[in-house]
Amino acid sequence: MAKVEPKHKKTLAQKLLTFQRNGLQQYGKYLNQQLKLTDKMKHGTAYKKYIEKQIIYKDKKIKKIDNKLKNL
Repeated sequence: MAKVEPKHKKTLAQKLLTFQRNGLQQYGKYLNQQLKLTDKMKHGTAYKKYIEKQIIYKDKKIKKIDNKLKNL
C-alpha cells in the first residue's frame, strides 16, 4: 500500500471539508424553501420550529468547518 504523506492528508482534508460545507449550503437552501412553504400550511407551526432548529444547527456546523479549514 502506498505511503500517505502529510501534504496529501492536508489536501484531502481540505477537499472533504469543502465538500461538506457545500453540501450544508445546499441543505440550507432547501431549508429556506421549506420555511417559506410552512407559511402556507394550516398546521405548520411544529414543522416551522423544526426547520428553524435545523437552520441553526446547520449554521453551527458550517462555522465549525470554517474554523477547521482556517487551521489547516
